[in-house]
Amino acid sequence: MTRNLTLRHAETEAEIRACFPVMRQLRPTLKMPEDFLDTVTLQSGQGYRLLALWDGGEAVALAGYRRLDNLIHGRFLYVDDLITDAGGRGQGHGERLLQALCELGRTEGCQRLVLDTGLANALAQRFYFRSGLLAKGLHFCMELQ
Repeated sequence: MTRNLTLRHAETEAEIRACFPVMRQLRPTLKMPEDFLDTVTLQSGQGYRLLALWDGGEAVALAGYRRLDNLIHGRFLYVDDLITDAGGRGQGHGERLLQALCELGRTEGCQRLVLDTGLANALAQRFYFRSGLLAKGLHFCMELQ
């Protein structure tokens, strides 16, 4: 069976809600589709976009990203979220999203693509290294509340 996978942004409320089951695999603190919709709407005001790989009306892989500028990286594409549905891993969906993100970044005049991953997420790190991303620093954070 040939699948007709398409790459396009989730822009409507219905499309964003359709992405919830996949995003929840990456962000388990998301409990309800409404919470996800509210967060995406808030982040959209900060430049966030949600790129999805669709199999018909079903999202099978997602990349949440934004174009930013700072003194460390200059103009860059920051990837907030990158996830493939657990049932579709190993099918090239992540590579397809990363290629699309690189092209979007080039179109936006970005010098680099940047993403963070957890230190314990060895499978994702292996994928990133294989995809040409290199560890350039260590991300530090502190709880404020």
